[in-house]
Amino acid sequence: MEKIQSGRSSFRNSHLHRLGAVGMAILLTLAFGGTALAQQIPVSGTVTSAGGTPLQGVRVRLQGTDVVAITGANGRYSIAAPSNGTLSFTLVGQRAVETPIAGRTTIDVTMEAISYLEQVVVTAYTEQRRADITGAVSSINVESASRQTGASVLQRLDAAVPGITVVASGSPGARSTVRIRGISSFQNNDPLYVIDGTPVQESYLNFLNPNDITSIQVLKDASSASIFGARASNGVILIETTKRGVAGPPQVTFRARTGMATPVRGYDDILITNSLDYFEVMKASYENAGEAVPTNIYGDPNNPSVPAFIWPNNCPATSACTGVVTSFDAFGRPTAVNQAAYSYPNTLIMPGSQGTNWWDAVFGSAMVSDYNLDVAGGGEDNAYRVSFNYFDQGGTAKFNHFKRGSVRVNTTFTRGKLNFGENISLALERHVGGLPNDPGGYAEDGILGKNILQQPVIPIYDINGNFAGGKAKTLGNQGNPLKFASAARNNTTKNNQVFGNVFAGLDVSPQFSFKSRLGFNVAQRTSLTFTPASPEVAEATFGNGAGENRNDFNDWTWTNTLRYVKALSRHNFDLLVGQEANRGNNRYIEASIGNLLNTSPDSRYIQDALGQASTKNVFTTGGRNALLSVFGKADYNFADKYVASFTLRRDGSSRLAPGNQWGTFPAAGLGWRISNEPFLANSRIFSDVMLRFGWGVTGNQLIPSGRIVAQFGGSRGDTYYDVSGSNSTIVGGFRQTSLGNPNLKWEENKSTNVGADIVLFEGKVNFIVDVYRRATSNLLFDPRLPATAGVAAPPIVNVGEMKNTGVDFSIGHQAASWSVSFNGSHYKNEIVSIDGVQDFFYGPISTRFGNQVINQVGHPIGSFHGLVTDGYFQTQAE
Repeated sequence: MEKIQSGRSSFRNSHLHRLGAVGMAILLTLAFGGTALAQQIPVSGTVTSAGGTPLQGVRVRLQGTDVVAITGANGRYSIAAPSNGTLSFTLVGQRAVETPIAGRTTIDVTMEAISYLEQVVVTAYTEQRRADITGAVSSINVESASRQTGASVLQRLDAAVPGITVVASGSPGARSTVRIRGISSFQNNDPLYVIDGTPVQESYLNFLNPNDITSIQVLKDASSASIFGARASNGVILIETTKRGVAGPPQVTFRARTGMATPVRGYDDILITNSLDYFEVMKASYENAGEAVPTNIYGDPNNPSVPAFIWPNNCPATSACTGVVTSFDAFGRPTAVNQAAYSYPNTLIMPGSQGTNWWDAVFGSAMVSDYNLDVAGGGEDNAYRVSFNYFDQGGTAKFNHFKRGSVRVNTTFTRGKLNFGENISLALERHVGGLPNDPGGYAEDGILGKNILQQPVIPIYDINGNFAGGKAKTLGNQGNPLKFASAARNNTTKNNQVFGNVFAGLDVSPQFSFKSRLGFNVAQRTSLTFTPASPEVAEATFGNGAGENRNDFNDWTWTNTLRYVKALSRHNFDLLVGQEANRGNNRYIEASIGNLLNTSPDSRYIQDALGQASTKNVFTTGGRNALLSVFGKADYNFADKYVASFTLRRDGSSRLAPGNQWGTFPAAGLGWRISNEPFLANSRIFSDVMLRFGWGVTGNQLIPSGRIVAQFGGSRGDTYYDVSGSNSTIVGGFRQTSLGNPNLKWEENKSTNVGADIVLFEGKVNFIVDVYRRATSNLLFDPRLPATAGVAAPPIVNVGEMKNTGVDFSIGHQAASWSVSFNGSHYKNEIVSIDGVQDFFYGPISTRFGNQVINQVGHPIGSFHGLVTDGYFQTQAE
């Protein structure tokens, strides 16, 4: 046994097929044209710190392959490897170790603590020391993040990295909105996620079990992200789930976590729950406006009281009171009613409430449970790991629930210099209750929208146990939030998803390696919804409706890379070239029907016999898109002092117009490790200092497929015509639904980043700062059209410019058994120009909100548009 001390679509299918055939031929040639395979042996050992403490979570990798083992709590590892192979040991905060196996079956390793700049992280298609990185790259402390429990790993990024914001509704299973260094586009602003080398262009990552994750890196600027080209304009988040098996018999690990979620600091902080207190606020609003205070609910404004009934109310002359109200007070408020006259849905009777706490009526504590079972093992030339997860989270809003079951299988096989395997996960999700992104577009939508504005004098239930509402005048048009939650208790959203990749690699020599990876993402999402009648509100509805939709999509990405690493004296070269092809397809179908005869969940089907046939509507759509890319990257390091990086990627997109489909995206970076210069060699303050400069261009083509041509469609109530007037000869028509633009081209984002990584006082303090500027040109934008242009959606055009400027910083202290860090960021967004003619446009929700959101040159995107007070009018002339 030896102990080692640490050391250092518009595309033609033929294009994709032809490129695929070439890539496969290269792979087969390399795979079967090699020499004799080395003997596989089991290698095990213990990894400890310089002080002798076992190190957990050390990543033990067979160089040139994807074969990885992770040390346990006792620092032990086991891996199958060729007798002539080389093992690398990496752990954040520890100096990397590389050692040849040389036929040994037991290798113990001691790792020394290192500074921030010596850490090894995953960047793009390779691994790099931080001292060799010239861009803005941040790492997530996975161990610290794993202490949080949530359905999505993205929720664990919040406040973990400067420059990143994460927003979620709080509903279990809700989509998380992630922004890296703000908003830079009028279109999609989501970052690109790369999971085990497979790109994912969406922010719904609930299919991924956070327990499987081994590392997360964030590429924040173009010099680090541009190698991903077309989809990297909003930054890149790299997620690795490469926990592998170990040689030996199966090892079983079970982990269980359970807890209670409770809403804290919600609307209950500001809601008025006493009816008479609410009246005083309402009274002041009428008096300040110079209007008479209504008396139909609270009676005498100077001596208000809670009414016996809020409905029927103030209606002696209406049919609603006939046979219902038996006596009134002086203000026309019912004081006695004939309860036998109650009839749903037309004749309702609702008592007044001394004060309903709508927050408590809907929100409360809920259980959260997370169970993980892992089985890992392997032999001399193979390793496997199978993980099972069951996640169960109740919503803090009533009748809201999320469940997920998933299984992940990772296997690797080695045959001398050849290695291959797969990472595949299957996830089944079920979300029951209100849709995950409550509230909706305006105040009357969702539980929260209804909750905040519902008045406390309205009771939860009427006298017959049905849900009550503000049917009388001055009570608003808000619905009952508990009814909204209850009505959605059988609404179900299902996600079934298979995600993963298969890979193969050939370590031709210590300097030269080839990798091929085919990633795929196949999913089916369905949703069932029901909308009940609402006779209890001011704008009553007496019809119900049911709907369902289904979205099927698949996406595959095939990547081939060649890497060459060479050291010549004090010169170090790392060259990478690659090719990538991507194809995506989706098909969406939606159906609905109104006035169901039976509202039971068992009868909610879109059938003529179950509802009003004339209201039935079916709608389908879909699309396909493709990307074809080639890229290269060259890294140079001289004497561990001067670093240079150059990247070039060329992407072709089927979403853009012929002649404009291809875009070229370069990037460059420079680094100076001044702590290795003689004038800082003996500094007692500056232990390690790296200055960085990065510049790069990325592209954006994230628009719906097919927008280069005009699109046509139609539906009932829109383009269908009853020719005979008998409703029996309905003829379908069509109209233009969107205008096309045959000149669409790439949106471009140019980014400049200047940063510094500073380690102070022999590694006790780390300080990282980045100052950046991002300028987006040729913005993909769909301007609002005048009414004379018709109802077709506007074309997407390339106009305008936007810029972001900001600073990110982080300061931290690392001790033997604890650490602390403080992150901060600030950025400014500004619309520089739109189309050279207009200098503003309203936000997309302006039709509901009355133009409250405006996007204006010289101001940030999505600014609120309102009036600024400038004193009071004293006279009619003023």
